[in-house]
Formats: sequence, C-alpha cells, structure tokens
Amino acid sequence: MKRTLGTLFAVALLALAAAPLAHGDEQTRESYKAQAEPLCKANREANERIMSGVRRRLGKNKLKPAGKQFVRLSRSFARLIARLAKLRPPSTDTHRIERWLEIMKLLKARLRLIGKYYLEGLKIKGNHEGILAERAGISANNTTIVLHFRECRFGRFDRNG
Repeated sequence: MKRTLGTLFAVALLALAAAPLAHGDEQTRESYKAQAEPLCKANREANERIMSGVRRRLGKNKLKPAGKQFVRLSRSFARLIARLAKLRPPSTDTHRIERWLEIMKLLKARLRLIGKYYLEGLKIKGNHEGILAERAGISANNTTIVLHFRECRFGRFDRNG
C-alpha cells in the first residue's frame, strides 16, 4: 500500500511539474504586465509633457490652445492603444484585456471630443465631456487593479497608490 501511494504521489508530482512546460510559450499575467508597463510609462511621461499648463490655460479661458493639447493627447493615447493591442494577452485574461482596450478607445474618443469642443469655444460641452472621460478612466483603472498594473492607470491619481 505504501509503495502504491508513493508511486501515485511521484506520478502526480511529475505531472504537476510537467504541466507548465506543456504551455511554455503561453503568456502569463506577469509577462503581459512586464511588456505593457514600459509602454504605459513612456506614454504617461509623454502625456504629462503634452498636458503641462492645460489647467492654467483653461482658467484663463484660452480654450484653443487647451483644445490642441487634448487633441494631441488623444493622438498619443491612440498610439498607446495600438501598441498594447499588438501584445498577446494571457489566455485567462483575454476577455478582460479586450474590454480594457475597448474602454481605452472610448477614453481616447472622449479626449478628442474635449479638444474639439474647446477648439470650437464650447467650454461647457468640453467640461461635460471631461466628466465622461474621467468616468471612462476610472472604469479602465478598475481593470488595471485586477491586473496589478502601476503605470497603466489613467486620470489624476497618485502614481504610488
């Protein structure tokens, strides 16, 4: 009996050890995160440069320069989405990542509309679209929490949190 249990245990242990080798090229959450985080970090730094001074401009009712900044931000964000879409998501999180990318596309469209409204001098519509963009950013951030991202968070949030 002891010999049978010992053999059964050894076979089970060997099967568990060989299981990860069978899917050696499969993407994991950690490997996806390792690929996505540098892209998000570079985009975040570029976006901080693009958006510098936008609040001051809006406070002084300089809507056209602020609108141009939002349009540039939207373009920068579109490039990030294209780069992230090229990454192969983990099989366990495929639906979650696809949904995250869809929310990011919505956020990109909202940012572009903010810029468009400000360029047209429509401050109230731009502000309203800003609220909707912030909601989309929060929704995207909910996914990044599950995936344990740090650099792929959007909005005016603490980077260390």
